[in-house]
Amino acid sequence: MFVRTIEENLKIWQKSASRKPLVLRGARQVGKTSVIRKFGVENFEQVIEINLEKKDQFELFDSTKTIDDFFKRVSLFFEKKIVFGKTLLFIDEIQQSKNIMELLRFFAEERPELHVIAAGSLLEAKMAKEWLVPVGRIDYRYLYPMTFFEYLQARGKVQLLDTLKNIKLNEKFDFVDLTRELFNEYLIVGGMPEAVNNYVQNQNYDEIRAIFNRLHTAYLDDIHKYARSHESYKYFELILDQGPRIAGSLFKYEEFGGSSYRSREMADAIDVVEKVMLLKQVYAINPTVLPVVPKTRRPKKMIWLDVGLANFKSNIYSELIIKEFAGKVMEQVVGQSLVASNNQYPVDLYYWSRDKSEGNAEVDFCLQHNSHLVGIEVKSGNTTQMRSLYSLGNLDPKVVLVRVSWDDLKIEIHAHTNKRYQILSLPIYLIDRWREIVGMFVKEI
Repeated sequence: MFVRTIEENLKIWQKSASRKPLVLRGARQVGKTSVIRKFGVENFEQVIEINLEKKDQFELFDSTKTIDDFFKRVSLFFEKKIVFGKTLLFIDEIQQSKNIMELLRFFAEERPELHVIAAGSLLEAKMAKEWLVPVGRIDYRYLYPMTFFEYLQARGKVQLLDTLKNIKLNEKFDFVDLTRELFNEYLIVGGMPEAVNNYVQNQNYDEIRAIFNRLHTAYLDDIHKYARSHESYKYFELILDQGPRIAGSLFKYEEFGGSSYRSREMADAIDVVEKVMLLKQVYAINPTVLPVVPKTRRPKKMIWLDVGLANFKSNIYSELIIKEFAGKVMEQVVGQSLVASNNQYPVDLYYWSRDKSEGNAEVDFCLQHNSHLVGIEVKSGNTTQMRSLYSLGNLDPKVVLVRVSWDDLKIEIHAHTNKRYQILSLPIYLIDRWREIVGMFVKEI
């Protein structure tokens, strides 16, 4: 089984004195069930798994009214006794039962010593409707497709991964070519566990494409579960077809994907697809005062669920094979990595854009790190042209300026229009460490 970064966070939850039932949220097929099973086997004496997609289990547990009744049904059905502190109770596909979701609050109140984890792939769409979610009585964690570091672990590149995790600022790295080959591989395979597992075993791109096609079909099949009407189906179908193709790019609701659909309907549909974690909308900001306030009327940038799926739909394998990394591919993978960099809460991700009256400047990503706003410019080549980054630094000298490219990890001094800017050069293959490295950079400056 793969090692996922979230496992360490789950161990912290397990030992917490203020622990509550935990709901693991994430899109379909990102590995939620596998992660929980692995965590349970390695950290508990027994795991009791309830799968509410199975008809017999749904019928038995959906009608439960009390915690004691729930325990009685578990004991009779599985012929196992729950032992507090030693048993992990895993409720999979919890989106099937509104009643069980609402019952989680009583686990927190009446049996806080029990370890309970629930998961569900379309939970966000259900929660967005009229479910009574036990706010404040459950914890959440978020799982995304595998990051580059997780991919290296799965590929068995443990020594290389250990080296990457320990590179210091301004330290020479001698294995850039090997790392670049593996990163290029990651852009094609992506981070969906089934695709990664298949490639690790067979290294056959044709099989990877078949998996992506099956995953895309599964997402299409899910549409009817969160489409409000047959009429709205067409909006979701368009998003699933065009969303991966525009990953890493700006888009507008109006005439989305070349359609004649109205912006209101497209905005509502995209919002739902974002809730089920198939995409992330990146809003524009202009003032850099924290907390930032997004410019909701400006075009958004779209980050798709997974770079492998996005490149499959875009059919740009030939460019990737000869290593012509298009700018939007790099923005997609960086954006995806930034989103996946925190499992405890969703990352607020933006891009900076100057007001039209002030000229034309845009920085690819902005997000908050501690008390600092971080501006990130993504460069697919080795160019050091960073006028937009300079503009952002000129607007607010307190903003941490970062250039992500294939260049070495170092602090750079750049001069532009008689001003000097300290910029962090962050290699794209170290994007998993961005928080740590930005923290090192801030201490240096």
